[in-house]
Amino acid sequence: MLNFDGTAISMGYAIGKILYLNNSKKSIPKYTITDIEKEMARLTEARNAVYDQLTILNERAKESIGGKNALIFQFHQMLLNDNSLRDYSKNIIINEHMNCEYAVKKTSEHFYNIFANLEDDYMRERADDIVDLSNKLLNTLMSENEISKVNITEPFIIAARELYPSDTLSFTKENILGIITSVGSFTSHASIISRILGIPSISNTNAVLERLNGRYAILDGEKGKLFVDPTEGMLSQYRSKKERYEQYRQMLNSQKNLPTETIDGKKIGLFATIGSIDGAQVAIDNDAEGIGFLKSDFLFAGRASLPSEDEQFMAYRAISKTMGTKVTNICMLDMLPEQECSYFNISKESNPAMGMRGIRLLLENPSVLKKQLRAIYRASAFGKVSICIPMVSSANEVRSFKKTAKEVRDELKREGINYDPSTQIGIIVETPAAAVISDILAEMVDFINIGTNDLTQYTLAVDRNNEDLINFYITAHKAVLRLIKMTIQNAHKAEIPVGICGDLAADKRLTEKFLRYGADSFSIIPSKILEMRSEIRKVDLNEKKSK
Repeated sequence: MLNFDGTAISMGYAIGKILYLNNSKKSIPKYTITDIEKEMARLTEARNAVYDQLTILNERAKESIGGKNALIFQFHQMLLNDNSLRDYSKNIIINEHMNCEYAVKKTSEHFYNIFANLEDDYMRERADDIVDLSNKLLNTLMSENEISKVNITEPFIIAARELYPSDTLSFTKENILGIITSVGSFTSHASIISRILGIPSISNTNAVLERLNGRYAILDGEKGKLFVDPTEGMLSQYRSKKERYEQYRQMLNSQKNLPTETIDGKKIGLFATIGSIDGAQVAIDNDAEGIGFLKSDFLFAGRASLPSEDEQFMAYRAISKTMGTKVTNICMLDMLPEQECSYFNISKESNPAMGMRGIRLLLENPSVLKKQLRAIYRASAFGKVSICIPMVSSANEVRSFKKTAKEVRDELKREGINYDPSTQIGIIVETPAAAVISDILAEMVDFINIGTNDLTQYTLAVDRNNEDLINFYITAHKAVLRLIKMTIQNAHKAEIPVGICGDLAADKRLTEKFLRYGADSFSIIPSKILEMRSEIRKVDLNEKKSK
């Protein structure tokens, strides 16, 4: 038996024969042309043909993965008609007198490098869309078959160097047991589609896939493992795993569109915690009732300069438009200690977890605060958003923040820029100080979220990232639970809602306890939402809790 490692892309298990599809890079012809008009006509004809292909793919995608997810192919059509891409190819044909296959190849390479070198993860992944589109053009120009035109008539585990969205969607789902690729990322469009379709997938495997064609294998989409020529014992084990997982998925699917409420009828908000633009669609696909915690630091981390107001605005608008009438609660910038942000010029801190972060960092950098607030308020004109202040420890911090927020609203009004004046402002209680004075803070805001991760480590004075202290990091410590209960009670005295987020929010052992404390909502990772709904629907708050 051979054992290979990879990156888990889509959860699930597949057992069957491997079918290797060869999509290695083809040789692109390069030659000088004399008839420029004829070459431009070839390129125009290929563009029109690909545009028609994308229209068909878009309609097929609407049926299999839903209208919003099908926008991938509308995006490809926009790229196809993009003036920058068209002009780049046109200039190579006209000015360099080169054939259009070569022009498409050079255009693809040029714009791929632009996207691949962007600092934003989401935009960087769009480099693959450039390649997917260029491959379609090249296959049309060279009259070559694509992977997407391979006729698969029986179930296989599909293996290929890489797959693009059009490839993944073109297969008959019933004949795709699983997907293995040599390259790929969790956030690529092809990966997102495989998760939506529920196809177990792994990428970045260290296997030489072409050598595995026709061999029997087990694909473990949970751990990112591939077992080739498995033993009978291994097969038996994974058949049982696969059966249990499918039963579990059926149970979760039965929770879709059901109300999130206890047996006695108390309605509970069940929201998603996300940290990217794509996360909004994942939240929708998992039946989230909104975004309870959008970690905005994804726009700031791993880059050499601050994101512009427009860049932030476009990200928040995209997320809020995806969520429609459902709320998107945006947490203000709160860089974690391990995230590098050299542009803030923060001196090296001996204990960064307790240093310049959250509201402290924002108040010390008013231009950054105002820019983010302007972006959020502008986005509020396109969807329901709310604002959450992180790392609060005093009432003065909240007053200062609210003062700046009013200044921003007044600025936007003077400039004639639309925003929703009813946009709510809340806080995250994640310091013991905030929990202790939560009665005071609750009178100043519209809602409270309790950030259980930081609240736990600050209450216990234990760094949750220090593996040597793992035995001292007690997640359900009585001190932490008392602070949570006190905060909920104080929020309700002020007649504002309070939600739980962080790791404890998804801990099923604590669900009933938090509900009995009076928690109004939970914000958790999207993949846990249906499981949590099932758990909440089992609770009867009228029943006396058993000892």
